Amino acid sequence: MTDPIAHRLATSIPDAVTHGAGSRWTWLVVTLLAVTALAGGVCTGFPPWWQTTVYTTGALTSVVMLFLIQHTTNRNDHAVLIKLDELLNATSGAHAAFLDLEDRQVRDQEELHDRLIDAEGD
Repeated sequence: MTDPIAHRLATSIPDAVTHGAGSRWTWLVVTLLAVTALAGGVCTGFPPWWQTTVYTTGALTSVVMLFLIQHTTNRNDHAVLIKLDELLNATSGAHAAFLDLEDRQVRDQEELHDRLIDAEGD
């Protein structure tokens, strides 16, 4: 069994960081930091330590943001899928075969799609 506190932290921290990273204030701060770093490089002649610092910071930031974006995308996709399943359940005449379709193999998804297209053509 997973620790509920650890689970909450593993969800709430990335959510808070993602929310903060998307704000206009974060954009402003990052822009100012980039201009400051560039000005520092120009003033010091772009020494090797400056290049290493900039490249390392950029790479680490990119990796962290990749995982934050994936976390947010997964949460949003999961919420949309739950809502769509609810709509399918509430709609008369909807095919139950389409529930949880995302959990099936692509081949099975394509077969269901083809059957739906064939049924519409009849």
